[in-house]
Amino acid sequence: MNSRTYRLLVKPAVVAILGLSLLDCPAGTVLKWADAPAAMRQTVLANGGHAGQSIDLEPEKNHGQAVYEATIRDAAGRIVDLVIAADGKLVTRKQDDPVNAVTDKASRLALQQQILAGVKFSHPRDITHPYLPLVRLQQDVLVGTEGGKKIRVERTFLPNRHQVFSINGQSVDTLVFEDRVFLNGELEEVAVDYFAQDDAGSVYYFGEDVDEYEHGRIKSHEGAWLLGRDTKTPGIILPAQPKIGDKFKSEDVSPEIDETDEVISLTETVTVPAGTYRNCLKIKESLADGTIEYKYYALGVGVVREVPSDGDELLISHTARTR
Repeated sequence: MNSRTYRLLVKPAVVAILGLSLLDCPAGTVLKWADAPAAMRQTVLANGGHAGQSIDLEPEKNHGQAVYEATIRDAAGRIVDLVIAADGKLVTRKQDDPVNAVTDKASRLALQQQILAGVKFSHPRDITHPYLPLVRLQQDVLVGTEGGKKIRVERTFLPNRHQVFSINGQSVDTLVFEDRVFLNGELEEVAVDYFAQDDAGSVYYFGEDVDEYEHGRIKSHEGAWLLGRDTKTPGIILPAQPKIGDKFKSEDVSPEIDETDEVISLTETVTVPAGTYRNCLKIKESLADGTIEYKYYALGVGVVREVPSDGDELLISHTARTR
């Protein structure tokens, strides 16, 4: 799922398998770049990181000093977690061994298939999740900045569009939404996304059709993928009962289309042009290129704020529909 839509790399030992067998783990505190020690920031930059990226303050200490973690992509293109002390000392570099990563992924896919065998989709288009009640959404509009440009995202329900996917003999008719993205007033992208909710209440992501535009013409379909064609397992947007520390993959398609989300707060207050929302769910998204983004979900509404690594997008209007 690309960065401007409802999208969903991580170590297989701690990642949730489709959000259905979630493992708790201590989560660090997310810091803004400017709030991290200067010496620590210099070490990040010296090892391939970039100014402005997010930093995690870890719960443990190193010889009495605070410890921070930053995710970077090294010269070989590998995702690496840097563990750095407050004085800038590089404590360790963490990355998965390639051989073990292949084995772990094969094992994870096998386990995913076992879990999916027990998942039921009796009413897949009735997406009533408290933090993402798509069954009641007609259109959301978000505006802000991304990459130094003004951005506008129009997210609209397509009532007459159906896309049916097959999971373990079940035919799953998905709920379909279209995202139209404008940068500086010019159409940049049209993405059609497919969602469903299982009987337990988890919201799944079945893929997206993507048209990338340049000067009014389609230039590519980069980022597009569909369950059954490009991957055997759907992603998960939100587990039925999210809790702090939950991790789950929304995309597990290829090295380029791969994302893991983590629940880091359930008590955020978010003020945007559309209103003030309390007790919001905050999700940390780790993307395939090593960047970190955040999404805020309000109860009864859905996404009210999206924070890419180089911007901020706020909900300005929320239009509900009658079922």
